[in-house]
Amino acid sequence: MTIERYLKMRNEGKGLVEIQQKNHLSEGTVWTLELGYQCYLKKISLDKAIEIIRSV
Repeated sequence: MTIERYLKMRNEGKGLVEIQQKNHLSEGTVWTLELGYQCYLKKISLDKAIEIIRSV
């Protein structure tokens, strides 16, 4: 699944668990996509988010 497809599904109101089950995604994959989605909502780059997480 592409991040673009995930963004579209989330923007359509589909939940994390629903997307995971319908697309047979692992928990790790769905959380990685969710991180990208949250960065998209906050308008920060994924690289910046990873940098922040590493510093904690």
